[in-house]
Amino acid sequence: MLQLALLPLQAGGEAAEVDPTVVLIGMVIGFIVGVLIAAGAGYWVYKDASKREDNELLWGIGVAASLFLVFPIGIIVLIAYIIVRGDETAAEPMQEGTAGGDW
Repeated sequence: MLQLALLPLQAGGEAAEVDPTVVLIGMVIGFIVGVLIAAGAGYWVYKDASKREDNELLWGIGVAASLFLVFPIGIIVLIAYIIVRGDETAAEPMQEGTAGGDW
């Protein structure tokens, strides 16, 4: 049986019995969920950056890769994109007197 050193110990001190198949299924499901989250966020950033005529391919791939590979840093990159992206889109330029324009 597969003995994993990081599993919590039972009261008697012996390692808890865990079926390796259950661990593998959990890892596969976690991997698929991670890929879906990263791909969805990357696609949203790509579409949003292309509306703003920003470097959409770099932002999309950067956010998706950082979310998938290093999740906490990916969240920071996504927040950085939202802050840096700007308010004006090519399709809907801001007009004088509207909220959110230049100060």
